[in-house]
Amino acid sequence: MEALISSMIAAGPREKRPPHIWFSRSFVLSAMVYILSCRGSSLELIKQPRFWLMVWGGLGAALLLYVIIAASVQPGSSSALSALNHDRALLRGEMADFSYAFPPRGAPKITFQHEGENITLGDFRGKTILVNFWATWCLPCLKELPSLDALEEKLGGDKFQVVAIAADPRGPEAAQGYLDRLEIKNLKLYADPSLRLASAVGGVDVLPVSILYDARGREVGRLVGEADWASAEALRLVRSARQ
Repeated sequence: MEALISSMIAAGPREKRPPHIWFSRSFVLSAMVYILSCRGSSLELIKQPRFWLMVWGGLGAALLLYVIIAASVQPGSSSALSALNHDRALLRGEMADFSYAFPPRGAPKITFQHEGENITLGDFRGKTILVNFWATWCLPCLKELPSLDALEEKLGGDKFQVVAIAADPRGPEAAQGYLDRLEIKNLKLYADPSLRLASAVGGVDVLPVSILYDARGREVGRLVGEADWASAEALRLVRSARQ
């Protein structure tokens, strides 16, 4: 019996101990000894105040254990990483140079062009967007565009879109020519020939620059320079920011 009790309350790493380890060794021993001493008469046992003290003590301990477990494992809680929470564990591999915005900044209301019409980033409100500024004379930009095209193909939809804006004084016609040469199939053509929007976000001096905005139009963060946006790290970051 002593060996059995010892095995039941044996210590070990705290995270691997079963719930009954919460009861002290002396409590378990006392309870077992007392019950065995009264095994001759069940009626006599339940009449003893000490028996009921141990019963209520056990119930109280069980209730306390339940409360602790319920508090530590809440329904609907998730340990998934999220760019919206600025989780730095997402900044790995191709996304190692991604920088979170502190505090989140709103998207500028400056217009740019799409199919001859003036629009703003506010027109994309309701979906997460990755705004990429590129130019025809920027070799890293051209190298990056196919991965952005692949990102749009994989994740583009009602909740996410890649908005690739040609920050190029040569205008949308020249930019379209480069998209055709690179066989870009999924990205729409947006243009900022005046460079006003690119200047407002600090994307004129260094291209390419990619800025991630949440569905409410707030900057989550940005990556300056070329990256593989079709990589596993990029897909994980973008997925975590979609709402």
